[in-house]
Amino acid sequence: MPLNTAPALNVPHARLRSDIQALRGLAILLVLMHHAKLLPWLKAGYLGVDVFFVVSGYLITGIVQRALLAGTFSFTEFYVRRAKRLLPAAYVTFMVTALGSSFFLTRPEMKDFVWQLLGAVTFTGNIALWMQTGYFEGSASLKPLLHVWSLSIEEQYYLLMPAALVFTPRRLWGVGVIVGLLCSLALCLMLVSIRPGATFYLLPTRAWELALGSLAVLVLEGSAAGALLAPLFWPALAALLVVPFFPTGAPHPGLDALIVCTSTLIIILRRHPMVNTGLPVRGMARLGDISYSLYLVHWPLLAFAANAWVSPVPGLVRLALAVVAVVLALMLYRWVEKPARRAVIPVSQLSLAATFLMSAAVVLTGLAIQQLQSSDNRIDYEYARRANVGLGLGCEYSDLYTAKLECQTSATPRMMVWGDSYAMHLIEGIHATSADGLIQATRTTCGPLLGISSFRSEGSYNRTWAEKCVKFNDDVMADLKRRPSVEVVVMASPFAQYLEGNRLVARQSVGGLGRAAAMTEIQGGEDVAAAALQRSIRAVRGLGKRVVIVAPPPSASEVDFGRCFELKASGKVIMGANNRSCAITEAVYRAERAPVRALLDHVARESDVAVLSLDEFLCQQGTCAIEMDGVALYRDAGHLSYDGSRLLGQKLDIANRLMFMAR
Repeated sequence: MPLNTAPALNVPHARLRSDIQALRGLAILLVLMHHAKLLPWLKAGYLGVDVFFVVSGYLITGIVQRALLAGTFSFTEFYVRRAKRLLPAAYVTFMVTALGSSFFLTRPEMKDFVWQLLGAVTFTGNIALWMQTGYFEGSASLKPLLHVWSLSIEEQYYLLMPAALVFTPRRLWGVGVIVGLLCSLALCLMLVSIRPGATFYLLPTRAWELALGSLAVLVLEGSAAGALLAPLFWPALAALLVVPFFPTGAPHPGLDALIVCTSTLIIILRRHPMVNTGLPVRGMARLGDISYSLYLVHWPLLAFAANAWVSPVPGLVRLALAVVAVVLALMLYRWVEKPARRAVIPVSQLSLAATFLMSAAVVLTGLAIQQLQSSDNRIDYEYARRANVGLGLGCEYSDLYTAKLECQTSATPRMMVWGDSYAMHLIEGIHATSADGLIQATRTTCGPLLGISSFRSEGSYNRTWAEKCVKFNDDVMADLKRRPSVEVVVMASPFAQYLEGNRLVARQSVGGLGRAAAMTEIQGGEDVAAAALQRSIRAVRGLGKRVVIVAPPPSASEVDFGRCFELKASGKVIMGANNRSCAITEAVYRAERAPVRALLDHVARESDVAVLSLDEFLCQQGTCAIEMDGVALYRDAGHLSYDGSRLLGQKLDIANRLMFMAR
């Protein structure tokens, strides 16, 4: 029968394999434990998603291959089967999540959520979420549909892979999948440190994982090469169980994903009889049966809890939510997913229209709720809590430093503000009280410490970013040397990222700024941070400038004060704040900030530099204010809002105060 004309895929289905269902069960268990943070020693439970990708690529490629070989493949039938398998349970979850959003989401999060909904129903959720990444964007833990990124990648692969097989001669299938896999893997490894957000979320850099499953079907099954992998079964199984607990520390998706995906491939190919029998395997396979429903429901529950708590969600709550997620998944599987999959749905204009209407209903529900929230005209919280980047987005340097006209308020500024986001949030207050002009030299997570920078193993602020930070600060100093009008340099940062428990890169030779030198990894600490900060002070004073340091404002226990203020003002549930007023408990703040205070006292004493602290102004009678004159001072857990910065700047006459304090 010709392609695209078959009424059904009349191809015998492969019997459901317990080992594959067990792999699905293991994958969702890893993901659930990781997202709920139930096992502190499970450092890379997110690798369960990579297992899903390989399994999915294997199963779907097998379906398409068998239909093509039988001459019964139909694009229409294929996508109808995919829709029956995925959409009903997904749409129920999306709709319930949309309805629940009105009780938990603040206005900024609601705006992001509508885009997540649109991405979810169009299978472009990975793109929508990628566009919501960034230092000042809402936390990933607050996004109720964050998890749809992986479903979107799978659906995008399902869109391209069948067409590739249909329109490629059969003799080239193996070559095609190998070339595609290698190109995607190479692109992934090349970009993972340079563009980690795009590498994580987008299909071109994740397709290799699904392509490994396709490789198993099109090349390795029944071949000599596949047989050579059989002895690796036990090492592969061990790697699959061990790597999530003991990852290599390489950026993700990278070496860890490659190990786990390859191990999954080997286990699938081996079809070992021992992983198709036994109580543990049957139990994991049963979990695999509900893995899709559990994948759908678990994250919105955790995200709603994260929105309700303005500090980290307690462990017992996370455990309870994990149990509830399993119960809801069983219900969704029993009454929605399973019946829909077995239903006979004729392909017609009516069914297509129904799918479109369901998609529209989900998105319109989210839009209606957003509109209801926006109708409250008392305060535009989305605007009030916008990212405080100082003079403009262009001044949040994402790469190396080059002076920009839009990042200075005068042709001959007397003051330079140098540091990271905790320097950015001072700009509005200084600018509002300065007649002498300023220049902004700021880069996210890049404190004004010459020769060193902090970094994380995962995400955008990795070692590559840190090494650029070291160069950024060198360039700031070079620019400062060319600015005789600048008299005072204001240095600001939270500084905690340079202390014990943090990883730093350090220039091995710091004798000459800008000189090419190798970078080495060191551990953070007060002495290391103090030495680097004192080096910066000496360098600035060596140019005939004066220096003043601004300490980070009061904060406590990772409480998001900007969100707490909005939740309180809108009458929503607030959990995890120090008190109902959302004010900061001074004793808690001082205890948590003690290491940073010790560092700044150390530097102030040895370098004779003044440190401006907002404590005395904001903290009274045991609490520190988060609002003043009806203005929210904070936009998040530690950064001042634009309005808050301006208000504090005016009350403190901060520009003149800093000029007076500098020495």
